[in-house]
Amino acid sequence: MTPVRAGSGDPSAYPVQIALLADEERPTDEDWHNATWDTDGGETVAVLLVGPAGAVDPGPGSYRTWVKITAAPEVPVIKSARFQIT
Repeated sequence: MTPVRAGSGDPSAYPVQIALLADEERPTDEDWHNATWDTDGGETVAVLLVGPAGAVDPGPGSYRTWVKITAAPEVPVIKSARFQIT
């Protein structure tokens, strides 16, 4: 889950994609995966299933998620804080 805060309006009205990459990498077209919207404690979050049955199955390491929201004509991309998978 990656929290998404909008300046105004509801971000879940728009298509969302997530890229999960090693900390120092930046996403390319092949890295994006269709994601879904959910809420967690009243906060809007972008969600992507990760693991053996998920869209990506990363090993241990330091990662970030990148969230891309298609809200034409703008397509904001949000980078998460660094996190560890052990």
